[in-house]
Amino acid sequence: MIFLWLAVGFLLGSFIEWLAHRYLLHNLSLRKVSHAHFRIHHRNTRKNDGYDSDYEKIIPSSWDTGWSEIAFLSIGVLMALPLSLISFWIWCALLIHACLYYWLHRKFHLQPLWGKKWMPWHWDHHMNKNQNSNWGVTNPLFDWLFFSRIKGNGK
Repeated sequence: MIFLWLAVGFLLGSFIEWLAHRYLLHNLSLRKVSHAHFRIHHRNTRKNDGYDSDYEKIIPSSWDTGWSEIAFLSIGVLMALPLSLISFWIWCALLIHACLYYWLHRKFHLQPLWGKKWMPWHWDHHMNKNQNSNWGVTNPLFDWLFFSRIKGNGK
């Protein structure tokens, strides 16, 4: 039964990741939310062939160089805390998913050749001509489900 709850938590984490990336981080009308992600992170990534030096420091130096990502993940995990009343394991899976998200995203942008090989959907998100697709970071499951997975025509 624990495995089922963990699987539900990981699916929920992937869905929340897809929704947040799609509707918050690329919503330019929400400037305070999207600025660090789209204007800074995407610019750095495109300019440096997948690499983003803002991930070099484990503890970011400012909101625009990484604190926003850590804050959003932390707020999401805290907002999901009431789920622990239904299942502690769902909440645990969401916490693990948030940590996995940050670790994979950071690794991708510090080692872009690794990222291009092991996370091609995220490579396509940054390097395709249209960066408004491929919203899944840790996995492309909901991009496949919602037909937003567009395979590479970028670098």
